Amino acid sequence: MVYPYSQDLRERALDLIINGMSISHVSRLLNISRPTLHQWRDIYLTTGSTVPKANVPPPQISKIKDSEKFEKFVEDNHTQTHASNGCKMGKL
Repeated sequence: MVYPYSQDLRERALDLIINGMSISHVSRLLNISRPTLHQWRDIYLTTGSTVPKANVPPPQISKIKDSEKFEKFVEDNHTQTHASNGCKMGKL
């Protein structure tokens, strides 16, 4: 999983950029890519914030279209398991 840079590092990098240090120099100094620094600067200039965006996964669309039919299927097959169907998944 990818983790965002710390808020402290973002603030230090933007402080250096705002106080006149070039993005290339800040990139080398803090080992952060130039495109990332450009993004941070642009977001800071438009929103005034350095807080990273929340990492929210996209919603999962249900494949079940008829809930009554699904409930009947579960009721009719509640005794069935992978093991009783010959599935070898649990047996290593």
